[in-house]
Amino acid sequence: MQQTNIRNRTWELFGPIILKVVVSLLVESLVVAVFTMKYLPNASASMSMEQLMAYVEEDVYKYIVEITAISALATIPFLILMRSNDRKKEKAMGLVQNNRAALSKYVYVAVISIAFSLALNNLVLLSDLAEYSIAYQETAEVLYSPSLMVQILCLGIVTPIMEEYIFRGLIFKRLRNRFPVRRAIVSSALFFGIYHGNLVQMIYGTLSGILLAYLYEKYGSLKAPILAHMLMNTVACILTEVDVFTWIFSEKIRVASITIGCAAIASIMYLYIQKIEEKPQVLQEC
Repeated sequence: MQQTNIRNRTWELFGPIILKVVVSLLVESLVVAVFTMKYLPNASASMSMEQLMAYVEEDVYKYIVEITAISALATIPFLILMRSNDRKKEKAMGLVQNNRAALSKYVYVAVISIAFSLALNNLVLLSDLAEYSIAYQETAEVLYSPSLMVQILCLGIVTPIMEEYIFRGLIFKRLRNRFPVRRAIVSSALFFGIYHGNLVQMIYGTLSGILLAYLYEKYGSLKAPILAHMLMNTVACILTEVDVFTWIFSEKIRVASITIGCAAIASIMYLYIQKIEEKPQVLQEC
């Protein structure tokens, strides 16, 4: 019985991530198969399988951002189903959630996410952590290589929806039903940071994960962290594309002013969000 409970709890935490990995592998395998079929008719008799696969991998690598977005789109329906099942279980157990915040309060979400993202990006750049993380440098090169519109669509819209369903809609909510809210927020944020796989994104993901889980808790709807996550990623893509960070870091006073200003704005928005009244209500579909 104890082993069964451990397996169930392990699946609760890691099941959504495992599902995402499996779907991604299937999509990537399908894409590799398609590209292989593309090269086969033109492959010379002297070409080895290793050479053929090298050509295929080179082509696939060029579209890794788009492939990641397709994998996310393929994963989202399964995540929605998993979340729907969770909601049914929660209703059966008599659990409640916080009252949903008014639509007008989402202005706070937009402002805090943009200010927080810019301030945190500046701090990460000031720390020079990126210089010591080859994995991050390679990841950044891949992520920002497509056109800006592709980046916004794939990294700014599709990927945040999938990640919010996994880390806030499923993992955080499951932890929240078992543990105090602070423990659930920090634990889910750590999972989110580790998921990104390199030191820079681990730190950024953990800190932003705390904010995203807090927004979900206060707003009572997954729409809040989804909006915040979309804006964070989109702003990062746009500012990187137009090389704003080079302009910011060209003068020390400019870096300090913008970072402190954004941190102050984020703090003010946090105070407004903190005042949102939390009233337990009967669970509904988000």
